[in-house]
Amino acid sequence: MARRIQILAIVVGALAIWFLALGIGTRPATAETCLSPFVKRLDKPEKLLYVFCVDADAKDNDFLAVIDVDVDSARYGQIIYQLDLGSSGNETHHFGFTDDRTHIWGCSLFSSRIFIINVAGNPSQPKLEKVLEDIPAQTGLAGPHSPYALPGRMLLSFLSGKDGGLPAGLAEFTNDGKFIRRLDLPKDAPYMYDVAVQPDLNRMVTSSFTPMGNYKKPLSEMDLKSFGKELLVWDFRERKVLTKLTTGAAPLECRWSLKKDANHGFTNCALDDSIWVWEGSDDGQYTTRKLCATGKLPADLRESPDGRFLYVSCFFSNDIQQWDVSDLKNPRLASSVVPGVQPNMMHVTGDGKRMYITNSLLSTLDHSGNFWVRLAHIGPDGIKMDPFFNVDLTKLKTGPARGHDMLLY
Repeated sequence: MARRIQILAIVVGALAIWFLALGIGTRPATAETCLSPFVKRLDKPEKLLYVFCVDADAKDNDFLAVIDVDVDSARYGQIIYQLDLGSSGNETHHFGFTDDRTHIWGCSLFSSRIFIINVAGNPSQPKLEKVLEDIPAQTGLAGPHSPYALPGRMLLSFLSGKDGGLPAGLAEFTNDGKFIRRLDLPKDAPYMYDVAVQPDLNRMVTSSFTPMGNYKKPLSEMDLKSFGKELLVWDFRERKVLTKLTTGAAPLECRWSLKKDANHGFTNCALDDSIWVWEGSDDGQYTTRKLCATGKLPADLRESPDGRFLYVSCFFSNDIQQWDVSDLKNPRLASSVVPGVQPNMMHVTGDGKRMYITNSLLSTLDHSGNFWVRLAHIGPDGIKMDPFFNVDLTKLKTGPARGHDMLLY
């Protein structure tokens, strides 16, 4: 009997390890919103805001800025530390936590470098632990965009092949930076942008943008026909594409609905000025449709913790819109606010009451030299800007910096 119990324990342990490797059996944590469901969540109000910054003239090194967001601190709303990344011209862009929230993986669209940053040792003074320099040679891919945490792994979307063209793809790494495998795309859907996983449904969705050879050009020189308009629905456990769906041009962020038992999600189509919804049926099929028209060039998309609201930043019309999507057949513009010129990235807190905002999209697309980090409050009457929180990124010792993605600690 004891021998049988011992064998059973070994089998159960082996299965648990296998499930974790595949990302099965781990239910999504509650919001804060729009992070991988496998990332450990904050269980208290945020104290620090990390902002991934590009040196605006590419003469000085790119960096991670640490902003004090503890309302009881004497240095509230100030940059208290800058982590030098050791190189310039990277176009540092999106970054994301590992599942245990001890490290940040930062991606760069021009150099294809990946920066692994330790934030657990001293959160107010993060440490650059490792720079992955040979990513295109390892993966055959370039332009890493979305670092997405899986249990013990990071899944990265890449915008192009290593030559700057198509096809793009995805790749998996261990949390300490060892390449595991590449995931290829269908020949008729070679574009890539974002990734989002719904573990309870065993589904993953990826979106489309344009390859490096196009996005490194100024907007006036870009080939607007060289942008994807597809979403791919994957079997997450098998890492296998099940369905190709069509949307408006350049579907960017992928956001599974946070509503209980929901089998749908949203994407913002940048070149179609719209939000689209993907919806799953009882027989396992998925469809897409245009949900609503937005302001000009919807660049980022965020969600409220209860799944009721979507927030979309409209880069060319300078506003952030709050859409009530509690009724998918009748979406309603609930409120809007103008935080400043060219708003881009947003980060909504776990209680859904605050939104941090930056205003750089790409150095090839920005049309203003006024860069900042600002704060909005979200309440029953919609979005309201905080008149006192305004971090000016143009007054740094190294000159102006373009702030892009944000994370909280």
